[in-house]
Amino acid sequence: MKIRKLYHLPPEKQQDLDYLIRLEWWNLAFRLSIVAVLGSVLGNSQAMKVAWLEDMLSLIPPIAFLLAVRLRNRPPNKTYPYGYQRATIIAFLCTATALSAMGLFLLGDSLLKLAHQEHPSIGAITLFGETIWMGWVMVGVLIYSVIPPVIIGRLQTKAAAKVHEKTVFADGKMSKADWMTGMAAIVGVLGVGAGFWWADAVAAAIIALDVTKDGITNLKEAVGDLLDRRPHFTSREKPEHMEEALEAELCAMPWVAAASVRLREEGPIFSGEAFVTPRSNDDLAQHLKEASQHLNNYDWRIYEVVVTAWPNEEHTPSPANATPS
Repeated sequence: MKIRKLYHLPPEKQQDLDYLIRLEWWNLAFRLSIVAVLGSVLGNSQAMKVAWLEDMLSLIPPIAFLLAVRLRNRPPNKTYPYGYQRATIIAFLCTATALSAMGLFLLGDSLLKLAHQEHPSIGAITLFGETIWMGWVMVGVLIYSVIPPVIIGRLQTKAAAKVHEKTVFADGKMSKADWMTGMAAIVGVLGVGAGFWWADAVAAAIIALDVTKDGITNLKEAVGDLLDRRPHFTSREKPEHMEEALEAELCAMPWVAAASVRLREEGPIFSGEAFVTPRSNDDLAQHLKEASQHLNNYDWRIYEVVVTAWPNEEHTPSPANATPS
């Protein structure tokens, strides 16, 4: 049984990944603090409860990513000859599933409270001998919950794109949802204080709708990766078009009459097969070896492309969306 070699990132990309890991540790620490302070001032506000639950949910992506990074560094073995690179996709799927499920639950709960016309009450609290409205404390805590996601979310999306980490990129989008959640919750709390009982539930429903949208979008992306869809950009829902580039590289070789490549994502890296129609069988084994080495060194994201000779050009397999060579 042939077992893959352990994949190693180029040194500069490893530095980018190390930075991303440190960023996720900081992100996890800040989110834990936000969950703690929000949990201490929940009261009866639906918007506050939704914001707190969403922040609880936001702990999943950094934890899943940090665990997956450790797992995928294990070397391939006889049981897992392809290695553990897909651990990141599993983390991505877990994140998207949790986000979608919680968003739908919170949306239904908020709409139900609107239908029942539940009037939330926000009481008072005594601090340093002074009695103040609890809503002001909630607003102060929510302002704190907004600041870290604004900063970290921008850093996450930029850093994740450099190393093609979809889990962290989705987490960056969740950071955006976090600060939007905080702002909506502030509006809801102030609305209740102004006498608009429905403001709290409406704010919660808006938050839940945004959470659900992000969850379903990421769930679709994760399922596509697991179904071996052709590689897509980290930050856009478009094909990577790496197949066409590799086909052009192969067709530029004098001994190749035609070529077709198919790739799939394995976390942040790509693997697949290349089928070539040789002009002749002279030194074919050496040509195939050199072609494989060339393709595997074409881009840092390419883990393994197996090059196979295909005798008949008319029957050369081709990806559904690839341009015929």
